[in-house]
Amino acid sequence: MLRRIVLGLVSLVLAAVLYVAIGLFLAKRAIVRIAPPLPSAEDVMDFDPTADLPVKLSYWNTADQKVPRSAVLEAKLDPNPTAPYVLGLPSFVLEWADGRIFLVDLGMDPAAAKDFGRPSELLIGASPMQTHGSIAEKLGAALERVGGISFTHEHTDHTEGVTELCRLHPGPIPVYLGRLWSEESNYTTRPGLRLLDAAKCLDQRTVEGGPLLGIRGFPGLSFFAAAGHTPGSQVFVAHVRTGDSVKTWILAGDIANNIDGIRHNVPKPRMYSVLLVPEATQRLDTLRRFLQELERDHGATVLVAHDLLALQASGIPSL
Repeated sequence: MLRRIVLGLVSLVLAAVLYVAIGLFLAKRAIVRIAPPLPSAEDVMDFDPTADLPVKLSYWNTADQKVPRSAVLEAKLDPNPTAPYVLGLPSFVLEWADGRIFLVDLGMDPAAAKDFGRPSELLIGASPMQTHGSIAEKLGAALERVGGISFTHEHTDHTEGVTELCRLHPGPIPVYLGRLWSEESNYTTRPGLRLLDAAKCLDQRTVEGGPLLGIRGFPGLSFFAAAGHTPGSQVFVAHVRTGDSVKTWILAGDIANNIDGIRHNVPKPRMYSVLLVPEATQRLDTLRRFLQELERDHGATVLVAHDLLALQASGIPSL
């Protein structure tokens, strides 16, 4: 009897391992084949200087957690291995002169953020997640001026804030997404996609064309399909007018999780890209080099979603 129980348990463990392995293999194979064309650097940097460009870019960090850098950068290639790293969960806020607002990513509500951070506490020695409130709560009365939202990608740490958004805003709020969102997914992205599908205040709209996609009603803001991290990953370009000058900001999502990943072309740890989030590593290398070129040769500033210290040093204000 004991032998049968042991054999049964071993069979269950082996079946579970096989199930996970097959899921990882299929997700990896699917993401590797997605490589939408990129715009040229010249197209990214081009804008109409007479247009009604956004006049402010700010952010609200819904939660943060101190995490070892070795969890987000390949340690042997890290140019600053002893530097601190704080993982943030921000929402980016673009504002036009007439007051209309566009949000890129929504972060997480406090309870969801704490749940999100617990595995890192247990597995890699991260600090407890510190929460600061949802973007919807922080905007308060300004929430009624939100005229559109979008996301750098489908993971719940970027989309979960939609729950509080819909609780406080009756909608409809247009959500602008590229075609890959509706055509491709994997097991890491489906929870975030289900959140959006269940959000009654959203009016999902697919933006056609490309490679660089403008958003009607929000001049100076565009995006392009990136893939690499998730099937629907998108990179946003914002030309923001400040006085007599215009600054170009690139919202890169999780193409890298630390700005040194872009500036020194350092990949994420191999185990991250294989076991945690199946990624197309060659595609990510292409994207990192492209974003590096935009900063080095064209004067743009790249912001990666989860590098809170770099975000704080960038000069854009917090709400």
